[in-house]
Amino acid sequence: MDGEQNRVLRVLLGQWGIAAGIVLGAAIIAGAIVIARDDDGASASRLGVQLPAGDTLRQRIHEHADFALYIRGERFDFGKPEFIATEDDEKNPNAHIHDPRHTVIHVHREATTWDEFFLSLGFELKDPTMLVEPGQESLKLPSGEVLRSNGTETLKFIVNGVRVDGIAGQNIGGLTRTLISYGDETGEELMAQYLTVTDEACIPSGVCIERGDGSGEHGEPCSTAGGQCN
Repeated sequence: MDGEQNRVLRVLLGQWGIAAGIVLGAAIIAGAIVIARDDDGASASRLGVQLPAGDTLRQRIHEHADFALYIRGERFDFGKPEFIATEDDEKNPNAHIHDPRHTVIHVHREATTWDEFFLSLGFELKDPTMLVEPGQESLKLPSGEVLRSNGTETLKFIVNGVRVDGIAGQNIGGLTRTLISYGDETGEELMAQYLTVTDEACIPSGVCIERGDGSGEHGEPCSTAGGQCN
């Protein structure tokens, strides 16, 4: 083999080595991520790979939103003990209900969805925001009963006075008012239900001082900036 052939061979081997190194490195990183997901980062630490916990990527906030759920014309009672967060049982640290306002959700992490909130209380909401076909919406109750949209009864949603296709995959917005309704209501009846959704989220948020500053409610009042409770 002459000198030129040796040179070409060395170049090719070098290129193959670089490519192999890239593939091997990618495989190691991918494996570390999978392992980290499997055991909450313990194995990742052993490999020297430091990955943030899931919720550290979602900033801490403190916002509030009003909501109501109607089933066949009857308002669902979220004031029962199994739905109310306490010091010993938060239900969900990212979104929960406190005494004394059972129509107000306290949101403590950004990008907290309605799906996350409802699952923590034993519900399961499926609608087009969760890639469910329109007309196939359903709501599973903590009792195990499943309410499905059909020819006569349907799941319907109103956010801030506007009818929407669904909310499950949407973030819970601060100071929003949301209605979830299941039944055979007319448009007028649905709007009448929406008008019963409280507008008390501003009180624990401390942004409607004339109605109360949230004093004494779970560490509030809080500092506000840009209309948000921090």
